[in-house]
Amino acid sequence: MDQYGKRKNRFTLQLITEDENGFINRRKINAAVVIAAVALLFVLSVAGICGFIYSSITLRDAKKQIIDQIITINNLTDENEALTVENETLSSKVAVLSETVSMKVETEDAISQEIVESAIPKGFPISGSATMQEAQEGDPMLIFTASQGVNVITSGTGTVLSIDVDVDYGTKIVVDHGNGYHSIYRNKGTALVKTGEELGKGYILFSVGEDNLELGYQIMKDEEYIDPMVLIDING
Repeated sequence: MDQYGKRKNRFTLQLITEDENGFINRRKINAAVVIAAVALLFVLSVAGICGFIYSSITLRDAKKQIIDQIITINNLTDENEALTVENETLSSKVAVLSETVSMKVETEDAISQEIVESAIPKGFPISGSATMQEAQEGDPMLIFTASQGVNVITSGTGTVLSIDVDVDYGTKIVVDHGNGYHSIYRNKGTALVKTGEELGKGYILFSVGEDNLELGYQIMKDEEYIDPMVLIDING
C-alpha cells in the first residue's frame, strides 16, 4: 500500500474570542459535537415542519367537521320546521275529525231520540178531521167518527202484533211499539196490513168508508190500559 495512501479528511471548528485585555482565546469544538448539533437542528426542523403539517391537517379536518356540523344543524332545522308544519296540519285534521265525529254523534243521538219518540203512540190515529168522545164503559177508549175518504193510521212506529175479529167493531188490530206500548185499533173495515209487518208512524191500517166511519182507539202500557188522552196529540 502506498505510504502516501489516502488520509481521512478531518476538520476542526475553532471558537475565537477576545477578552477585555485583548488576549485572544481559541477553543476547539469537537467535530462530533458539531455534527450532533447539526443533526439536532435538522431533527428539530423536521419536527417543526411535521408539526406544522399536522397542525394544518388537523385545522383542515376541524374546519371540515365544523362545516359538516353546520350542514347537519341546518338540515335538522329544516326537518324540524317541516315536522312543525306537518304537526300543525295533523292537529288541524284531528280538530276537523273530532268536530265531524262530534257532529255525527249528535246526529246519531238526535236520530236515536227521534226513533224513540216516533215509537211512542201519541200521534192522531185518523188522517183527517173527526169527532172524538170517550167511551163511557169498560177500559179507557176514544171513539172517533171520521168522514169517508180518510184513513185510520198508526199513531207510532211498531210491528203488527195481531189482527183479530172484534165483536163490536168487526176487526181489531194491535200494534206493538217495542217499548211497552201497544196501540189498539177497532174498525169495521178491512185490515190493510198483515201480522208481523213492521209499520212506520202514519201507516194506513183501514180506509174509512160509508160502513166503517167509527174507530175505537185504545192504548196499553206494560199490559195495562191507559187513557189515550194522556199521550194523544190532537194536532196530528
